[in-house]
Amino acid sequence: MDLPRWLFERVSNFSFSVSPAENSFSNKLNERISDFISPPHNLYPKELVEKIPTRLKNPLVVLTIITLIISVFISTVQIMIGVNYFDVFTDLNVALNYAGVVNSDAHLLHRPPFLPFLTSLVFRAGFISSNVIIILDAVLFVFGVIGLYLLFKQRFNEIQSFAGCLIFISLPLVFSWAASGSTDVPAISFSIWTIYFMVIGLKKDPKYLYLVFPMFVLAILTRYTAALLIAPLLLYLIIDTNFLKNIAKPVKHMFIALGITIPFLIYGYFKTTYISYFILLITNSIFTGASFGLGDAAYNTDNLYYLHNLLKYISIGPIKGAYCQIVSPNQGIPSILSYLTLLLVLCGLGIYIYTIIENRIKQFDKSKSWDIIHATLLAVLLISSVVSFFYASYIVTDVILFFTCLLIYKVFGNKENEKLKMDLLFLSWFFTFLIMHSVISLKVDRYFITVTPALAYFIILGLSVLVEKYKYKIKNQNLKTWGLYAIIGLIFLTSSTVTFIGHTPNTCLIKYVEPTTQWLEEYDPDYHDKIIISDYSPAVAWTMKKYVITGVIKNYRDDDDFSSMLIDSNAEYYVDVFSEEKPTLRGYRMIKETGLIAVYQKIH
Repeated sequence: MDLPRWLFERVSNFSFSVSPAENSFSNKLNERISDFISPPHNLYPKELVEKIPTRLKNPLVVLTIITLIISVFISTVQIMIGVNYFDVFTDLNVALNYAGVVNSDAHLLHRPPFLPFLTSLVFRAGFISSNVIIILDAVLFVFGVIGLYLLFKQRFNEIQSFAGCLIFISLPLVFSWAASGSTDVPAISFSIWTIYFMVIGLKKDPKYLYLVFPMFVLAILTRYTAALLIAPLLLYLIIDTNFLKNIAKPVKHMFIALGITIPFLIYGYFKTTYISYFILLITNSIFTGASFGLGDAAYNTDNLYYLHNLLKYISIGPIKGAYCQIVSPNQGIPSILSYLTLLLVLCGLGIYIYTIIENRIKQFDKSKSWDIIHATLLAVLLISSVVSFFYASYIVTDVILFFTCLLIYKVFGNKENEKLKMDLLFLSWFFTFLIMHSVISLKVDRYFITVTPALAYFIILGLSVLVEKYKYKIKNQNLKTWGLYAIIGLIFLTSSTVTFIGHTPNTCLIKYVEPTTQWLEEYDPDYHDKIIISDYSPAVAWTMKKYVITGVIKNYRDDDDFSSMLIDSNAEYYVDVFSEEKPTLRGYRMIKETGLIAVYQKIH
C-alpha cells in the first residue's frame, strides 16, 4: 500500500504547462487514482453495512439461510452414501440419453422429462456424475421452500409463515427425500409456485397469472400426479373471482400463457413418450381402480394406509434407527413430538372450526329455505364423499370433494372471513392428492410428499390458533410476538435433523455395484457390444454407461425358466444384485462374487 501512495504523490507533484482541457483531464485522472488507492467511504455505503443486521431479522432471509444450510447438509450426506433409489438411476440414464452419451431403451423415455433434461445440460458440459441430480434436487428444494413462505404469507403473518416452512422442511419424508435425486420434491416445488402465482395473480396483480400455466406444466413434466393440482386451482379461481361475474379477465391471462406453452407440449409429445404414457396412466388409474399395479411390490388395497401412518409422517422416532425408517416412515414409529403435535393441532383446528360454525349459526335464518337447503346438501355431500372414498374411483370422490368445498364457502364464506379461501384451497390440495393416492392400490410412503405442503399448512394453522388465544398470559413481549413460533419451528427442525443423523448409513448398494461393474469392464473390454441383463438394470446401466436389460428371477417360475430367458436373449452376462442366495443358472457360470453381487457369464 505504501508504494502506490508514494508513487501517486510523486506523480501528482509534477509541474508542467498544460492546456485547460488537459488540466481538467489530469485532475479527473488524479481523482480516479486517488479513489483507487484510498477509496472514498461512499464506495462501501454505511447504510448497506448498517442494514445487514436488519436484513438478518427478515424471516424470509433467515429461512433461506437455514434452508440452504439444510440443503447442503442433506445433499452432502446423499452424495456420501450414493444414490439409493431405482427411479433415480432411471432418470440418470434418461439424462445420458438426452445428452447424447448413450442410447437408452426407448421405454425409459416415458419418465418425467424435466429433471433428466436439466441434468443432461450439465452432462453436456462434460460433468457426468450422479451428484448432479442430487444437487439439482437440493436447489429446487430451496426454490420450493421460498415459494411456500410467500404462499403462507397470503394467510399468516411473517413469523407464522416462517414457522410453517420450518415444519414443512422437518417432515420426515421431505427431509429425507429433498436431495435424493428423485422427482417428488421438485414437483412439489413447482406445484407450490403454481398455486402462489394463482393466488397472487388474483389478489394483487393479474400479470402473475401468465406464470400459472407454465409453472403448472413444469410440475406435470416433473411428476405426472401434479396434474391433479387443477382441482385446487380451479376451486380458488371460482371462490376468489365470484366465478360468473369476474372470471373473464383472469382466464384470458392464463389462456394466453397456455397458448404459448402448447407448442412446447406438442414438441415434447413427439420427442418423448411421457405425455402419451401420462394419459395412459391417468386413464388406467381411473378405470382399473383397486386393481391398478397388481403384482407390484407396492400393491396395497388399504384405502386408509396413509391415514394409518399419518403420525409417522409428522415425526418419527427413536433417535437412532435404520435408514429405511426415514425414507419409508411406515417402518418406523411415531415420536412423542408427533403425538403432541396432533393433539394440539386438533384442538386448535377444533376451536377454529367451532368459531366459524358458531358465527354462521348466529346468522342462520330458519325462515330462509336456502339456508336449510344448503345445510342439507352439505351433509349429503360429506356423507357421499366418505362412501365414494371406499367404493368408487378417486375421480368421483375428488369431484364430490370439489363441490363440497364450494358449498362450504357458499355457506360460511363472507367478507369477515376472507381467510377461508386459503383454508379451502389447502383443504382441497390435501384431500385431492390424499384421496387419489389412497384409492390407487400402488402405495409408497414418498407419494405422500404431494400432501406435505398442505399438512404443514394445517399444522401451523392449528398451532397458531392456540398461540394467539393464550399468548396474552405471557409477559415477555418478544416471546409473545415471535418467540413462540420460532421455538415451535426450531423444535421440529432439531428433531428431524437429529433423527436423520441417527438413521443415516455410511453407504448404500450402489457402492457395491460400482466396483463390480468396473471389474467387468476390465474383464471384458468389449462389454459395450455384449448383451447384459440384471435385476438392478438402471444402476448397472448407469455405472457401465450402456443399455442393460431388466431380468428379475422372482418374476419367473424357477431358476431354470429364468436360465431359458437368458439363453433366448443371447445374454453374455447376468449381474445379480438382489438375490439373497445366488442361483445356479443353466448355461452360465459365476465368474465374480463380492458377497452381495454375483456376475454370471454364458458358457460357450
